[in-house]
Amino acid sequence: MFVHEFEKGSYVFKEGAHGGYMFFISKGEVEVIKQFDNKKHTIAKLEEGRSVGKMSLIDGSPRSATVRATSELKLIVLKHEDFKKLNDEEPAITNKILMGIATLLSLILRDTNNRFTEKLLSLC
Repeated sequence: MFVHEFEKGSYVFKEGAHGGYMFFISKGEVEVIKQFDNKKHTIAKLEEGRSVGKMSLIDGSPRSATVRATSELKLIVLKHEDFKKLNDEEPAITNKILMGIATLLSLILRDTNNRFTEKLLSLC
């Protein structure tokens, strides 16, 4: 793991870019942007203590959204290779990290399901 800093307005990563690592926000804020109908939509704002890139760490797939710094930003970076090495050396620690990621993804999915259902029902 290592620390990486970004200036306000800088892109941490863009939708469709190579994945394979995640970030823990140790200082600052980001916005998560999704491209849809040739328009950019801010779908979330995250601050210190949150993380981005969880899915990519696990499956190595391209980024599903764009993340941009909305303030001076300091991130702790966890690369997939380092995560695999940690798993070989300290499986109990990686298990805790994976359980934390699974919990966060579950919460995000529940929230998305609720918002989707509300939106769908409002159209009926």
